[in-house]
Amino acid sequence: MIRFKYGLPEVTISSLSLYTSAILEANLLPPPEPKAEWRDIMAELSDVSCKMYRGYVRENKDFVPYFRSATPGAGAGQNCRWVRVRQNVVQPAASSRCAPFRGSSPGPRTA
Repeated sequence: MIRFKYGLPEVTISSLSLYTSAILEANLLPPPEPKAEWRDIMAELSDVSCKMYRGYVRENKDFVPYFRSATPGAGAGQNCRWVRVRQNVVQPAASSRCAPFRGSSPGPRTA
């Protein structure tokens, strides 16, 4: 694929020109104003998807038990013990504290 797009100088210049102009256009021009019909379609999609999701979760008796067993959730960090590092022992920073799941802690605790 790379040889096909960039094997010939003319094709290389044409491809890079196309990529550059597309990136500049996407980043420098303001986005189009949303039309009322776009908003109506998005509202309908939102309503339909919400109803389908709620219907699946409420009607499928196995969903909630599966979700709880497959998701780390709030209990994942409960067994985490914050460790105070002895001052006279040199340890890598990563091993000096328990690493919680992403989003479950604001950061390392200070004493």
